[in-house]
Amino acid sequence: MRSFKTNPQTVAGTVALVLLLCAAGTLSQMVAWMSTGQHPITAKSPSSQAPRHLEKRRQPIDPLHTPGLNPEVANQVNAATPFVPLGADRPFPLQIQMGSETFARALDCLASAMIYEAGDDPVGQAAVAQVVLNRVRHPAFPKSICGVIYEGSERATGCQFTFTCDGALQRAPNPVAWRRAKDLASMFLAGKIEPRVGMATHYHTDWVHPYWSGSLDKIQRVGTHLFFRWRGSWGRKAAFSGRYTGAEPLEPKLAMLSAAHILARSSQKPPADSAEQGNANGADTAPTVLTPRSGDHFVLVDAGGDGTELALQGLNRCSGERYCKIVGWDRRSKDYGSPDNPLIRTVAFLYVTDKRTGVEIVLWDCTRFNRPSDSQCLSDRNRRWIGFQGDLSRAT
Repeated sequence: MRSFKTNPQTVAGTVALVLLLCAAGTLSQMVAWMSTGQHPITAKSPSSQAPRHLEKRRQPIDPLHTPGLNPEVANQVNAATPFVPLGADRPFPLQIQMGSETFARALDCLASAMIYEAGDDPVGQAAVAQVVLNRVRHPAFPKSICGVIYEGSERATGCQFTFTCDGALQRAPNPVAWRRAKDLASMFLAGKIEPRVGMATHYHTDWVHPYWSGSLDKIQRVGTHLFFRWRGSWGRKAAFSGRYTGAEPLEPKLAMLSAAHILARSSQKPPADSAEQGNANGADTAPTVLTPRSGDHFVLVDAGGDGTELALQGLNRCSGERYCKIVGWDRRSKDYGSPDNPLIRTVAFLYVTDKRTGVEIVLWDCTRFNRPSDSQCLSDRNRRWIGFQGDLSRAT
């Protein structure tokens, strides 16, 4: 993070100017100008609401991008921004069936965010957990716990939670503290809520000032963290209508800490004779690695959006073929699954058409694509159809 190289008088003058601009409602523009030297995109006014045609798009808010304010100045700018009343909205609870594979993955993902973001502090951990659950409910974010927390973690910058891309995961937490974080996380996955942060979807420490801070409502302080919600309708409870998919992806960065994510540690293809072969009735003995056959197309796809364009591309590519299967892996995560390393567990998109039986199957990994129905999501139950080569009419 860059610091101003000025004398104390200049710093004082800068602070005064920033505070003045804050009162005028132009703080985010000034901060962006100081950071880049370019005219920033104008932020929405406090009373504005997201246009309907933009409500399902990801918002360009990146918690890691901070302007060049030193900690002292950032702290003063943050302190000058008034709090907005929390309001009567209370967060939605989320419940996941305990003991399931989904629960184990979600639990360790949530606990990792809580302990790496808030340390061994149950108050701070609870606030972080609620932000994660709020994001799962909000249309701007993935619809799984792990998907929310590890979004963008494959990049050096652009991750949504700092610890997922700054190397923090290389340092294992104290085992006793990790158990406490998991115990608290399990309560949130059983329906606990933290109403003190309301419908917050963002937070940052008080010694930084991200460029997005001035365009959101500051609603709460917990320890050294400030919590924010969107202005207008996107910050109200009615906007939090997203449905949890029930599918939690394996997160390779958690493998050294979590047994539930251990399968993601290796990107090596198992020997051909060790891969299980699916049986004739499509039972749960699907292969772990997909073997290409005639009519199969293995591709890399770009995650994001609702994935409809992928379905149209699949339809065009398979035009004229009696049997056609397109299997896609996320281009951004190809180290954990790709056409060269065709792991069924990491498939992001599937399109199958079989004119012999009249069957057409389209499924998406809903942690990467926002689909309107859970029935369109790849799950542990229907993932076996990726490698199925028998009577495809069973896939319906």
